[in-house]
Amino acid sequence: MDIFGIGTDLIEVERIKNAIESHPRFLKKIYTEKEIEFCESKKANRFQSYASRFAGKEAIAKSLHQGLGKFLFFNEIEILDNEYGYPQAMLFGSSYFYYLSNSITDIKITLSSTRIFCAAYAVSLVK
Repeated sequence: MDIFGIGTDLIEVERIKNAIESHPRFLKKIYTEKEIEFCESKKANRFQSYASRFAGKEAIAKSLHQGLGKFLFFNEIEILDNEYGYPQAMLFGSSYFYYLSNSITDIKITLSSTRIFCAAYAVSLVK
């Protein structure tokens, strides 16, 4: 496999917390239902979970050489933990079509967070 692109992002947890508390439609615009369910289950760390996934979606878009809003959309990128606890990305809708049209075969992603910052790194792979 070859690397199609790499992307990274860093975001403040407080910024996402403020967006969630100030804009009622923010969650549905950015996150899938499964992501919301996952983040809400984290109780004390829920804003870190939301911020990590936000950074992850930005990193994925960068690894695909796109900004969000043209060919890729926040709520069409889903980042959930697999059975081993590692983040795994899935794309849906037109975002998935963009993924396929560029012959992407996999996206590897890692998320990291503190109480203040969340970071993500993504690598998109092609055959």
